[in-house]
Amino acid sequence: MAGKKISELSTILSDQIVDGDLITLVDSSETVITEINKKITIEQFNTFLRDQSSVFPISFQPTFIETTAYGLEINGVSNQSREIANTVSNKTVNIADISSVKFDKYGRIWDLTTEASSNNILLASGTAAGFYKGTISDTTEPGPSSYDNVNTPVNRNVGGYFNSDTYYYPTEKYATLVNYSDGTSDDYNWSHLFDQSYNTYDSTTIELYYSYSDSDTDYQPQPGSATIEVDWKNSTVKGTGSFPFYSSTEGAINFPVIWTTTPIPAGSVVVEALIQGSTNKICIPKILIDGANKKIRGLPIYTIIDTANNVITNQCIAVNAVITST
Repeated sequence: MAGKKISELSTILSDQIVDGDLITLVDSSETVITEINKKITIEQFNTFLRDQSSVFPISFQPTFIETTAYGLEINGVSNQSREIANTVSNKTVNIADISSVKFDKYGRIWDLTTEASSNNILLASGTAAGFYKGTISDTTEPGPSSYDNVNTPVNRNVGGYFNSDTYYYPTEKYATLVNYSDGTSDDYNWSHLFDQSYNTYDSTTIELYYSYSDSDTDYQPQPGSATIEVDWKNSTVKGTGSFPFYSSTEGAINFPVIWTTTPIPAGSVVVEALIQGSTNKICIPKILIDGANKKIRGLPIYTIIDTANNVITNQCIAVNAVITST
């Protein structure tokens, strides 16, 4: 640059600069006046700006810009590292849904836990036929007046659950219409309960309580109950319950049942409970799930088998349901 002022020098474009190019600066710490002017490469100057200067609000050292979180304590083990890309990268999360946030030692978010902000509780109460499912032509009368209830394997598969086609009024007395906490009332069947969609929820808990509400005094079964957990997020269902039986010779018996954790497929599935000692006493309790549409298609109910007459009873059963979704 001898013989020329800086303003007289040729211009270099940004895309022409390479790491080995030199720039000059004044070294303010230099005490020898003839050595005050110094040179530095573009590469060295970039390193200074990135790692040592306060030009930028954060450091550009690898521990800050890499997609790895450092200095974590996980399961009691310190100084662990995890890929941020596997936890929070490219996620869109509503702030209201965040229940906890985890930071690494550099103050960067590396993981978060979300909980669905929606919380819905639906209560339902009414009576249900313990066996028959189908269209009732005259809803002012108990019914149906005739149907196939012979104790066969096919008919036993129909028992053990109620669904949208279950009529509230199977026998002469004590039936009540189906009513809901959302204002739906005086339904003749349970279609509103099974029309619910759970697409916006991660999980649903169903609590069911049963009691005998029939006019036939030959039967005096004890109350029953069931609790079912549907994990929509991980596509599984499980549950437990107590289902009553009664006969004039054996009296009242309650059978404990369990639904082990079962995967929910993309289609429909019938999940039968594990139950012992109930052969030809009650139909196996069942849960019906539509995995593709995130709907519950059937819930368990006790269905007593009359072995003396080789038929499946269609008793009037009071059902109270609490369905909580989050």
